[in-house]
Amino acid sequence: MTLSIRLPVEDERQLERAAAALHISKSEFIRRSIAAYASKVVSPDAAAAEIDALHIGRGGGLRRPEQVKNPARRAILERLREKHGYPR
Repeated sequence: MTLSIRLPVEDERQLERAAAALHISKSEFIRRSIAAYASKVVSPDAAAAEIDALHIGRGGGLRRPEQVKNPARRAILERLREKHGYPR
């Protein structure tokens, strides 16, 4: 399928830099980006697990901030939940 889009100049520059950094074409970078983003949208459980792994570790603390005793860490977890669309 052919797709044509218009990008603002700064977005196009960023795309060019990112593709060059990975030594791939802009088209390949866009294909990979769409696949990665779509998989997170289609499979929110996988996205939630990835977010947990990136920000909290394997413990799954992002889902249960009330179990965190440190108030500062709990506040960070609550902000992450808001940012990534977790239900309250």
